[in-house]
Amino acid sequence: MKFPLLTPATTLLLCIIAVPTTAQENATELKNLMAVPVNSSRPVSLTALSIEHSLEYPRVITMKGRVEIKAPVCLPVGKKGASVCDGEMIVHADEAEFHEDTGEIQARGNVQIIPLRHRK
Repeated sequence: MKFPLLTPATTLLLCIIAVPTTAQENATELKNLMAVPVNSSRPVSLTALSIEHSLEYPRVITMKGRVEIKAPVCLPVGKKGASVCDGEMIVHADEAEFHEDTGEIQARGNVQIIPLRHRK
């Protein structure tokens, strides 16, 4: 049985067809980043399809697509005010910006906030 040879034009066409599929698969992969606001020592978890930020600190981090932000919830307890961290606040949004200088979150689109989810 003889197999037909691939010509350079056929090979190029196969490569062009394969590239969009690969790019589309990578577009659905979630990106993760940990950020520490200036006014906190605890990191905030940032997840989205697209995350953009500058290299300087503090920075504004822009997230797009299936955004999830998890920030620890810590409360002062007792006479000396020692912090006890028992859970996290979770923000889901279509798009959001996280400001490392203030810890402020600006969420847009479909937004859902879970003010406190206790750790198991």
